[in-house]
Order: sequence, then structure tokens, then C-alpha cells
Amino acid sequence: MKIISILNHKGGVGKTTFTGSIAQALALTGKKVLAIDNDSQHNLSSLLNVGVKRPNIFDVYTASPQEAPKKFLESIVKTGLPGLHLITSCSDLLDSVVLDVNHLKNCITACALERYYDFILIDNAPGMDKLQSSAVNASDEIYVPTELKQFAVDGLVEMERILQSRCPDGGRITKIIPNFYRAVRRQNSFIAALNTMFPNRVTGTCIPIDPVFDEVVTEGKILFLHRLYSKGAACYIKLVHELFLLDEEGVWDSVSDKRDEHIRSQARQRYFENKAKAE
Repeated sequence: MKIISILNHKGGVGKTTFTGSIAQALALTGKKVLAIDNDSQHNLSSLLNVGVKRPNIFDVYTASPQEAPKKFLESIVKTGLPGLHLITSCSDLLDSVVLDVNHLKNCITACALERYYDFILIDNAPGMDKLQSSAVNASDEIYVPTELKQFAVDGLVEMERILQSRCPDGGRITKIIPNFYRAVRRQNSFIAALNTMFPNRVTGTCIPIDPVFDEVVTEGKILFLHRLYSKGAACYIKLVHELFLLDEEGVWDSVSDKRDEHIRSQARQRYFENKAKAE
């Protein structure tokens, strides 16, 4: 089992969309995935069409060390996608509820989740405080979606320095994912700079600007089931191949099969609904 934090101290870089899309793609390839919403805005909980549930990650942080593992397991809920589970968040989640930045790590270890999951993905709020430190300490790796702008690129160096200082035993930045890509010269120069500063850690696949991401969120749909032939979905399939060393053709075939199965299931449902109305 691999535990990955999706983190950037800057807001608006696409962390939640990235987390939700990667989680869905992995589940569609047959992997068992647990996503954790570690953000008081609980956008991941909304993106995965679950909403706020109780108990949730807030209740895990506020539980005693003895009770936390039980509360953690009680917080896990199913999503609409087989193989993808979620621990939701809520607006009460603040840094002040974290008394021990190793609390989440200890809780995950006590639950022996490696028996159930291949991946745990932790979506984090912007910033570098206790909530983020808790996620980093629990993680094996950190993935950083980033804008291709000067302040965003410069900030990654500072973010890595802070992580090394505050979380010496936590996960490290292993992948940086360029987001909102438009294939213009200035953005390509920022990608070249990132490769110089973080050699072998910048993904070759960039996430493009594509209105499909807003569409599926607004409509409560799953990118790979409802917009598989979009530019955004194709890039995420390439990303899954690159990040997790999965066969790209195999990922495509698996996702495509699940999409076809979903379409057939919806067609059957509509048929019997219309038949019932006719009777």
C-alpha cells in the first residue's frame, strides 16, 4: 500500500480535481483506493458526490489515540464507484483540532489498511500548518500539482525547505505535475525551470486547461465514464501510467470497458423505467 499526499501551499492549483480524478482512474483499473478529504472546504467530498458525512476526518483528529482507529474505520464511506472509498471532511476542521501531527499516521498504522487498499490519497488544503504536517507525516510520497507561473514555481523550493524542516520523517516530494497547461512558450520555459530545480521529479504529462473538468463537477459525473474521449481524460490516463507505472494500454482498456459497462447499465435502467411507466 502506498500513501500519497497531494499538497501545495498555494491555493487554486487544482489539487482537489487532481486527487479526485486520479482516485477514480485507479479505481477503474481495479485498484482499491481510499481518498481522505483533509480540507475544511470539503471539496473532494463534493467532487466524489458524497458530501459531508459523520463521523469524518474531524472526528478522527478529535478522538483520543485509543479511540481514533475505530473512529477512522467508522468514517470510511463508499462512493458511487466500486473500489473507491472516502473519508469526508467538514467546515469544523481547523488546525487547532490537531494536537499531535503523528495522530493520523498512528491511526492508519493501527488500522492495518494495507489489507484493504492499494493506495491512500490525501487531499490537503492550501498552507503548511498542522493539518498538512499530519498528512505528510502519514505519507510515503507527496505529489504537487502546480500552476506554471513565476510565484508558483518559486514557491515550490520554499515549500520543500519547510517540509524538510517541519516533517523530517514524513514523505518527500516525488512528483510535480504541471497543471492548466496551454503549450505556450512561457509555460514551457517554466517547465524547463522546474526540471532544472527538481530533476526527474516533473511529470512529462501536463494537465491541460479543459472545460470538461468543471462540467463533470457541475453535473456530478465521473470524468472517465461520461467524458472519456475528452482531452482531459486522455491526459489523466497518461498520468496514471506515468505516476504509478501502470501499462497505458491496459489502463485505457480497463477504463473503456468500465465505461461501456456503465452505458449498458444506464440503458437497461432507462428501459425498465420506461416500461414501468408504460404499464
